[in-house]
Amino acid sequence: MITITAMKWVPPFAAGSVRDHRGRWILNEVGWAYQVRLVDAPTLASAEYRTLQPFGQVPIMEEDGRPTLFESGAIVLDVATRSGKLLPSDPNQRAETIMWVIAALNSIEPFLMNLAEVEFFMSDETEKSLRRPAVLAAAKKRLGELQDALGGRQWLVGDSFTVGGLMMSSVLKIASSLKVLEDFPALVAYQARCFERPAYRKAIDDQCATIARHRMEDMRYEEA
Repeated sequence: MITITAMKWVPPFAAGSVRDHRGRWILNEVGWAYQVRLVDAPTLASAEYRTLQPFGQVPIMEEDGRPTLFESGAIVLDVATRSGKLLPSDPNQRAETIMWVIAALNSIEPFLMNLAEVEFFMSDETEKSLRRPAVLAAAKKRLGELQDALGGRQWLVGDSFTVGGLMMSSVLKIASSLKVLEDFPALVAYQARCFERPAYRKAIDDQCATIARHRMEDMRYEEA
């Protein structure tokens, strides 16, 4: 049985966006059964968990007879490769699809996370106001470049949804939550096409239902 780790609770702004939804999504797409192991703050910090995920993050994917995998991109690519789904058989399109998975994680997500850090995690309003214009401009520049690369096509690769689309649309959730994506109508439409998929809806509904059943106290954070 495949096991995916997920947080017991996160703040409301993060519900539906925690990266375990990517693992759930691809597993739903390929039709593989899995279970979820909920973790709290002490578990993430524990030596046992750190042997599986050295950075103390979710998700990890555990499976009998196989190495434990961490990093959502690695999990998505592993499941797609083994199942033969959402990863084109044509070698050229396959290479392009993998390229877009990496681009989502390396060329888009860091710029959006910089903006998210300012919006959600900086408490000093003066520092926030000084940093926000630069990170917002950088994020919008990258989104504009992505929209240009997509052009008038429906999908990034070929004529169908792939793991490149799964990863890119997931990363764009950050821009959506920050009301930045609305300036890029082609990306808004692209993300909507990806999110129409039942496998995505189930992944998000399951994650949000778990979070709704828990409270911050269930994470057992240490007091500052």
